[in-house]
Amino acid sequence: MTVGQRLQQIRQQLSLSQEEFGEKLGVSRQTVSKWELDQTFPDLSKIVLISKMFSVTTDSILIEGITSFDIANENYVCGIYKGELCEIVVTEKYALVYYCSPDKSLLGTKLYVGYMDKKHLRAICVWGKGEKKTKYAYITDEERVITNDSNVANRLGEKFEDKKILRMLRSEKFVVSKDSQLQPTVSDVGILKALQSWRMCSKYVSNTERFSFSLCTAKTEYIFSIEVDNDNIYCGASNNLVFDLGLYCAGQYFRIRNYKDNSEPFCGFGCDFSYTPKTISVPTDKCDTERYCKNQNGIMFTVKRYDDEQIVLKGCGGDEYVYQRNEKRAESYIEFK
Repeated sequence: MTVGQRLQQIRQQLSLSQEEFGEKLGVSRQTVSKWELDQTFPDLSKIVLISKMFSVTTDSILIEGITSFDIANENYVCGIYKGELCEIVVTEKYALVYYCSPDKSLLGTKLYVGYMDKKHLRAICVWGKGEKKTKYAYITDEERVITNDSNVANRLGEKFEDKKILRMLRSEKFVVSKDSQLQPTVSDVGILKALQSWRMCSKYVSNTERFSFSLCTAKTEYIFSIEVDNDNIYCGASNNLVFDLGLYCAGQYFRIRNYKDNSEPFCGFGCDFSYTPKTISVPTDKCDTERYCKNQNGIMFTVKRYDDEQIVLKGCGGDEYVYQRNEKRAESYIEFK
């Protein structure tokens, strides 16, 4: 049950319409409707007012209806939460946070690991605009701290404050698959559905040489990686669309990309948390892809080769993006509708 569903339950138990409920609280029917659809969240003062007027506890609204830890059909509902200065992805095991300073002169990424609301910081990187290196720290699977800055390392272990997402817009919902290893073959469902299913997961590696975390939802791909030997760091959030010929990247709206002293041309820095997925249509003929990308200002990754167990996409500069049916996943996800 979400907060919106709990408010709807309270209203219906009192046999009030949305308009009557809103009049008692000094808000419009449209506001009540948005609360119940979980499109917006009522101010704390309204939560207290609802509690007093209708003789329900605030706990019954906030705890029974907490939006980040819903239970539906024995699946844990996860989501992407957007704010003006940060974006947070919450799953059963992870909370991935991309954030910036108000003037966008500093960007950072954090990964919290733990079950449900017991997550603690295991990896962090921070980059100030104009600085020659990104500061980072992470904890390996053997509980060793790897860092290039002691101040950043001191933040490791901090607890994830899940209450902050209550005032954020949830832009996507998905659930953790109970059958994470039962992925379809290409022969069973075709390239499009196989690629959609194989991509929707998280992967996690943390050792003395590197830290790597990636997470894909139905619409968005997140990457947070650190290679220790050359300070090669990449954090990115991209809006992607899977289609019959491969994958279309409609826009990367968060980017920390550096290598050593950031002098390489591919190094980058920037974010736009107001970014919303574009409404796009994709071509059905490979001959149209070059013209399409030019018109849409995006990047097309077309299928280079595939079989039942593997799909390889053609990336930039000769790179290949490899997706495998049975590769190791930390979690697998299903789109929640």
